[in-house]
Amino acid sequence: MDHNEVGDWIHANLLDTDAWDRSTKQAVAVIQAERVLSRWYPDVELITELVAYQAVWELQGIDPALKYQKHNVKTVADNGESVSYKDGERPVVSPDVRDLLGPTADELAELEAEEAVQRQFGGALI
Repeated sequence: MDHNEVGDWIHANLLDTDAWDRSTKQAVAVIQAERVLSRWYPDVELITELVAYQAVWELQGIDPALKYQKHNVKTVADNGESVSYKDGERPVVSPDVRDLLGPTADELAELEAEEAVQRQFGGALI
């Protein structure tokens, strides 16, 4: 996907475009976004909206001054070397993408495996 197309979508649809605007690696962010989304949602067609959300998420992740709350940050040390997250780590997939697509392929597989273990085949509980 062309990074100019993604950039146009970002500027037309998102209020917070700082990470995108400041970046000199927009094309790389688009490639990385496509790679991450293809890994976590292999059966989903990558449309501009999804790639744009993920590209901005990737760029925000490299700038520790941006969006701490959105990125689930709990604390940041003064020396800039330590960041702790509320749930252990920063999510790989953008929350906006997750809102649109739901659980990743790996998460769905885990849920199906848990359900398979819980099923009872034949017989009856007494």
